[in-house]
Amino acid sequence: VAVLEPPSGGLQSSRQVSDQVTRVVKDSGHGLVLMPNGLNTAQALALRDGVAAATVFRDFDQDGQDARTIRRFLDGAAFRARQNGNVIMLGRLRADTISALLLWGLQDRAAQVALVPVSMVLKAESAPE
Repeated sequence: VAVLEPPSGGLQSSRQVSDQVTRVVKDSGHGLVLMPNGLNTAQALALRDGVAAATVFRDFDQDGQDARTIRRFLDGAAFRARQNGNVIMLGRLRADTISALLLWGLQDRAAQVALVPVSMVLKAESAPE
C-alpha cells in the first residue's frame, strides 16, 4: 500500500533522498506515509509529483505509553479528525495498545469517527480539490 517512514525519520533527511524515494514509490504505484517534519515539504513535493502521500499525526505508543495515555491520544486524534477530516495514527502490536484501542472503541467518541485503512486516507489526501 505505502512506504512508511520509520519513526526515527530518514526519508526526509535531504531533498535528494526525498526525490529518490518519491520516484521509486511513484514507479511502484505505492503511497508514502511520512513522519511530521517541519512544513512537511517532502509530502507536498510527493503530492505535486502525483504520489499519494500523508503525514502521521501521532506515533501514540513509541515510548511505551500505558493504555490510559494511549486512549487520551486517541481522543485527541478523533478531535483533530473531526476538524480536518483525516489523521493517521501509528502504533505497535503491544498488549497495552490493543487494550487501549478496544476500550476506546467502546466509548461514544469513537462512534464519531471511522477507523479506516491508511490507503483510504492516502486516496483522500491525494484527491484534487
